[in-house]
Amino acid sequence: MKRPYQITGTVVVFFSAFVAVESLSLKFYTSYGPGPGFFPFWISVFLGLLAANMVFRATFQPRDPMPDGFFASKKGYLRVGAILLALVATIVFMDELGFRPMMLLFYLFLLSALGRQNHLVTAAVALAGSWGVYYVFVELLKVPLPIGMFGI
Repeated sequence: MKRPYQITGTVVVFFSAFVAVESLSLKFYTSYGPGPGFFPFWISVFLGLLAANMVFRATFQPRDPMPDGFFASKKGYLRVGAILLALVATIVFMDELGFRPMMLLFYLFLLSALGRQNHLVTAAVALAGSWGVYYVFVELLKVPLPIGMFGI
């Protein structure tokens, strides 16, 4: 288990350094208080410290054995592939179909592919995640979302 922790920690350290550098191009502090660069900078600093700690511990502490089931089964990899394809399809068809129908289809697929829950719960979460989120963003927050060819 030493090598996966080292690789993951190193990638996260580089990612946090990138976010820290990019956040410095934003205002750190304004006359009203913390600016748009304040929180990304400090979150990236703490994330980098945690990731560096992860690399340090993986390198210098005794090695743990690889746990059983570390690698997924063939069925697990197929699920991951199906979810990634569903994400790509959602991105591709979002403008044509609109936010609400596309997210409804995505949530229904995602929850049925991953879950073992009741179909009523799946339908309720999918409706809340598509029509409910659309209402909050468009009506309350005034953020435009794609309408699509059906006008919904």
